[in-house]
Amino acid sequence: MNRALSRSSLFLAAFSCALAAYAGEAPLGDANMKLANDAAAKVVKARMKNERPEDLAWLEKAEAADVVIVSGVYDRVQDVFRALELPHTVVSPRQVAKMTLNAKQLVIVNCPGELGPIALEKVRKFVNAGGFLYTTDWALQNVVQRAFPGFVRFNGNQTANDVVEVEVKSSDNNFLKHLKLSKDNPKWWLEGSSYPIRVVKPEKVEVLITSREMKRKYGDAPIAVTFQYGDGRVLHIASHFYLQQNQIRTVAEAKDGKAYLKDSVLTAATNKALLKDASFDKVRAGDLQSAYAAQQVTSNLVIERKKDQGRVQALYNRQLKAPAEAKPSGGGGARISAGAPVKVLEERDGRAKVRGMDGEEGWVSKSQLE
Repeated sequence: MNRALSRSSLFLAAFSCALAAYAGEAPLGDANMKLANDAAAKVVKARMKNERPEDLAWLEKAEAADVVIVSGVYDRVQDVFRALELPHTVVSPRQVAKMTLNAKQLVIVNCPGELGPIALEKVRKFVNAGGFLYTTDWALQNVVQRAFPGFVRFNGNQTANDVVEVEVKSSDNNFLKHLKLSKDNPKWWLEGSSYPIRVVKPEKVEVLITSREMKRKYGDAPIAVTFQYGDGRVLHIASHFYLQQNQIRTVAEAKDGKAYLKDSVLTAATNKALLKDASFDKVRAGDLQSAYAAQQVTSNLVIERKKDQGRVQALYNRQLKAPAEAKPSGGGGARISAGAPVKVLEERDGRAKVRGMDGEEGWVSKSQLE
């Protein structure tokens, strides 16, 4: 989909997207990439089963409430989740302002990520409380820059409709486990008008995936970046979760999927399971590798978020004896229910500053704490 749209056109696109949701959401991208995304999901699941059974066990513990996906116009990570058969909950951008987020959740914001001020503040509090936020492309400017200023930003140079070779910079990072299917570097699709990432605080931001080709063409190398904020974490990637296009550049990438898998880094057991599937005859090797990379990152995030829930829960090791109004110094306040887990942030003069798992903070009497 061409994203060089006016704001009025963006509204019409959003309206069309909403109608598509009720019509069953027609697949994004071209036919080749539909085949590649479906085939990539099979590789991810087979590799998990045969090579990472412990991680698979964590993945199978995931529940729909663990992952909240905010719908968008130009990307649809829920299609990746459906292909991988991962439970999730989809909400609209407008619903975010009205819902209660929990610090143990993974929240994914599809491009363009146009959230209002109330929703943005809710997302900021969610991450500060221990939540994990995963965003893509235009959400760099619409969400990350606005809710978490000073870490990364859009460098001002929109990309062409392009594919760049990428390098995995932090190969030991759990988010990047098993990212490659071959010894060659994966390719990363950039939709027209994608936003390159400029790191503002290199001492605070970890670059996970980079691209010399991206830097040469568009001014900055990062493809995937992450940073800690409060007790939580933000991860942002350039372009999209759901791969919609690709470019075939080499003879190896033009092979069919089966020929590619035979020369891949997969184990014999994984290959044996996959090569029985005739659908790999129809998918191109380069398309498969690119789609696989995006899907593997997504499944890794779900696993790591599930593993991390114990840490987050341990932060909230106190409870309120009775319902209380947590009143910030600036006025207003949020209701904290009796028995709700809270983290004590500060104690002073018989009072305690507490934070709930939704990120709301305020002062209560110490006598109200268990």
